[in-house]
Amino acid sequence: MTTFSNRAHLYVRPEVKERLVSCLTSVFGCVGPASLNAPGLAEPILAFRFPGGGSISFEFRADALEEADARRAAWLEVKTDDVPRLQQAILDAGLTQLRHPATSTFYCVLPGGQVVGIVAA
Repeated sequence: MTTFSNRAHLYVRPEVKERLVSCLTSVFGCVGPASLNAPGLAEPILAFRFPGGGSISFEFRADALEEADARRAAWLEVKTDDVPRLQQAILDAGLTQLRHPATSTFYCVLPGGQVVGIVAA
């Protein structure tokens, strides 16, 4: 059997680090960040664990995609047992909401440009 794992690693620009950390911890309730030092990197990788499982890590690089370009990269999904509460927290945090004509899924843009869909667990 082959399946996707519940972990993602993304590149983002260093200037979004504080907003991204705040977003993931206060809006999505993630634990972390754990700081991972790797040889040759200007900054540590930050890793977050979601309350219901899964994790995401970010490498801060000046050559990462611009936010507008990241919106056209892979779109991720976050599962929650309280979709309306998470959607409201996203809107209250001022994150941009996106719509895709093929679905009614609620999508938002994280600081750095990554698009995340909110779906029922």
